[in-house]
Amino acid sequence: MPGNPWLAIDAATPPARQARDLRRAWERFVGGDRVSGVRAPVADSWRRSLDAGVDPEGRRLAPAAADRGEASARWEVHPLRQAAPLILECLSSVAEQSGHLIAISDAAGVLLELEGDARVRSRAADSMNFTEGALWSETGAGTNAVGTALAADHAVQIFAAEHFVEPVQAWTCAAAPVHDPLTGELLGVIDLTGLEKDVHPHSLVVAMTTARAVEGYLRQRLQERDDRLRARHGPSITGGWERRALVGPTGRVVADDARSWLRGTRLELPLGGGEIVLPSGERAVAEPVGQGEAFVVRELRGARGPSRHPDDELRLLADEQAALRRLAAAAARGASPAEVFTAVADEVGPLLGADDVVVVRFGPDRSATVVAGMGQWVRRLGVVGMRLDLADDLIITAVFRTGRSARADDHDDRGASGPIARHLRRTSTRSAVASPITVEGRLWGAMLASTRHEHLPADVEERMGNFTELVGVVIANAESREELAASRARAIAAGDEARRRIQRDLHDGAQARLVSTVIALKLARQALGDATGPAVELVDEALANAQGATSELRELAHGALPGALSDGGLRAGIAALVSRVRLPVSVEVTAQRLPTALEATAYLIVAEALTNTVRHARAASAQVAAVIDGGVLQLEVRDDGIGGARSDGGSGLLGLRDRAAALSGELRIDSPPGHGTVVSARLPIP
Repeated sequence: MPGNPWLAIDAATPPARQARDLRRAWERFVGGDRVSGVRAPVADSWRRSLDAGVDPEGRRLAPAAADRGEASARWEVHPLRQAAPLILECLSSVAEQSGHLIAISDAAGVLLELEGDARVRSRAADSMNFTEGALWSETGAGTNAVGTALAADHAVQIFAAEHFVEPVQAWTCAAAPVHDPLTGELLGVIDLTGLEKDVHPHSLVVAMTTARAVEGYLRQRLQERDDRLRARHGPSITGGWERRALVGPTGRVVADDARSWLRGTRLELPLGGGEIVLPSGERAVAEPVGQGEAFVVRELRGARGPSRHPDDELRLLADEQAALRRLAAAAARGASPAEVFTAVADEVGPLLGADDVVVVRFGPDRSATVVAGMGQWVRRLGVVGMRLDLADDLIITAVFRTGRSARADDHDDRGASGPIARHLRRTSTRSAVASPITVEGRLWGAMLASTRHEHLPADVEERMGNFTELVGVVIANAESREELAASRARAIAAGDEARRRIQRDLHDGAQARLVSTVIALKLARQALGDATGPAVELVDEALANAQGATSELRELAHGALPGALSDGGLRAGIAALVSRVRLPVSVEVTAQRLPTALEATAYLIVAEALTNTVRHARAASAQVAAVIDGGVLQLEVRDDGIGGARSDGGSGLLGLRDRAAALSGELRIDSPPGHGTVVSARLPIP
């Protein structure tokens, strides 16, 4: 199970095994046991579904909240309707490749729009009423990506028996909520739904990034509306000694006075306008303009502030959407965290107008390590890989202490030490913003953007947050894969040691006693000479059985890791193995000693390949090669048999793929009919 509690499955998790484990956990829960064996968000959702009276057997599927015509009418006026082309642009290729449907719901969980393959849509509608107008909140359909994303207000992936309702367990889904960029209100959910067999480990990242891109698009549309209001009513706030601002109907400042009066403050406006008291305590008056589409707020008294030029954000918002799409594509391709860090730094710098961007990881000893960066001083100082002490005057220290974004404009860094502080003093940094990177609820690091000439935009923290959230998901996925690989390696090492112990115990214990028994029976038979009778027959039978048991036990002992492998390495182990094969085998094996786990894996691959050759291939000869090429052990077992070995059947070789993967290696089987079989493996040498 992945370490990220919101992600159901990753690239390293066998889906079939995960589905079986989840089914057993679901059966225990609906049978009355306490919930166990599932992720925390799923466990919470199961409890909510049970409390809501949802039928886990699915006798009542997701109810219809509206017919298709009404759902279509709701969709036409829904705020997400204007972003429909962007949603399809982001998700269509992924949905087509993985056989998923694209679904959009409103904030209540009612499906308003559904796109995708007609056959999949028909099956989803027939099997679980997944269609326009159906209510897919948790109260309507139990645990599912749409309903759980709404209930938790968090992007989530739900797989197989994690669905609370049994008929839905044949499916997998990933969904992300979308919020109004103006009010923060939940607008609805963007969802990818497909059959369980088509589970996609990156669908959660893609859905989440699409939701962020849609929110950026809505901000852009909002900015366009603001531009129109400024064009119509901007002259109303210019000139005169009193400060003025143009404010939207919701109280958001659309255009501030050139002297930075309200600085983005949200106001509470009386219906139809009138006198108000500002958060600063100053008195002002709001006057409606343009039939109430906006208000001009002017001061009644107060001091003047410093001048500031308003920032034009329209182009940056469009660029942000494109950048998020590119990064989502990189994450879906399985790019490494280091590659994503660098890509994020390269995207964020031009997007925010920053001269320098760095990504740092916090250490447990009040330190930070630079893991990626862009900008002239990053290249000149070579800061990637540099360890920094978190001095009080560094802005990332504030993030380390609070877990929240921090900003410093025209900051005095004379009290800080280290290469970054020296650079900041030398270049007279004008503005710097640091945004936290959080992984599974813990503070992992921060992203820092800085400029040397102009202040960073006022909403830079929010924009950086869209990117740091994506970085957090990529890190969580990578850590999950590393934890799985380490766990698998430990299990394999323990199994190898158990094999060696069994082999020693058999050789030194039972096998030695059987050999002694055979010798004693032979001496007894010699002592009987030419005698006949029942006693002689019993001795002969006992001797034959003891010799047979000795041979069987010897074969069993050889099935474990032989002592020759431990004592003499891979060459000695394979030589001992080949000596027992009743087939001409040519051998080329390196004499170099390798790590224990690597030797054991290589030996077992060769042993299984030769076993298949002898039993099934009808081969006249075979070849074994194990050579070192750079930092990789190259294995190859080739025979001249009938070929046709299946790579997706029950061959023991397939079980060894996990062993190879645990060592970051790979195993291949090439067996065209009539042309023999080649089993090859590449195992990196630590």
